[in-house]
Amino acid sequence: MKTCKKCGGSRFTKVKRIHRTTKETYITSRCMDCNNKHNILSHKKWQANNKSHIREYQRKYFGTENRYTVRNSKHSKQLKQRTLGDKSSITEFYRNTPKGYEVDHIIPLNGKTVNGLHTRSNLQYLTIHNNRVKSNKIS
Repeated sequence: MKTCKKCGGSRFTKVKRIHRTTKETYITSRCMDCNNKHNILSHKKWQANNKSHIREYQRKYFGTENRYTVRNSKHSKQLKQRTLGDKSSITEFYRNTPKGYEVDHIIPLNGKTVNGLHTRSNLQYLTIHNNRVKSNKIS
C-alpha cells in the first residue's frame, strides 16, 4: 500500500486529479488529510495576496448594482403590506422560538394557490425538519 510523503498515512483518494493548467490527470502523493490541509492553506494564502481583488468583487456583487436589490425590496414591500395587527406580538413570537424549532406561516405568504398574511394568528412553531418538508404548503 502507498504511504503519504508528508505524514506517513495511507488514506489516499481514489479519484485522479486534473492539473488546472496542463489538464493532465495525476494521482496526488499526499493522503486525503494532508491534501485537505494543503488546499485550505493555499486558499488562505491566495485570499491574503488578493484582498483588493476580493474586495472589488464584493463591492460589485453586493453593492448598489446588486442584482438582488430589486427582488429584496419587492419582498420587503410585500411583507410590510401583508403585516396586520400588533408588530410587537409578532416580534415577541419570533424571540421566543424554542431551540430546534423555526417560526412557520400556517398559510404561506407566497403559496401556489393561496397567499397568507404576516399576522400572529398565522404563525406556529415547527421543527426545522418539518418546516423544510412543509415548504410553502398549507399544513
